Amino acid sequence: MCLEPDEYMKMFNITKNLSTEKLHNLDRYWKENVENTVQEQLHSIVEVVLRERGEKTLEMKRQEQIKELNKSLKVSNPFGRVVSGVKCFFIRSSKAA
Repeated sequence: MCLEPDEYMKMFNITKNLSTEKLHNLDRYWKENVENTVQEQLHSIVEVVLRERGEKTLEMKRQEQIKELNKSLKVSNPFGRVVSGVKCFFIRSSKAA
């Protein structure tokens, strides 16, 4: 079961009028409590409105955190340190040129 197009637009317009704080709270709520496709659509509406406002959704924050953790993991092992050192060397030498 999904929202009808007119219901979708109605919910989208209602969601656009909510404060950013409430949208973040809804994002958190729907992230943890989605049980059906209608709720998934409601969550996606919240995410779209947050993105339109230039805010980061929980999923965006999660992806950034994963990226940073992966970067840290690469640097934490000996081979990663060598690769990181070589990369820094090339970056510095290209800036100097």
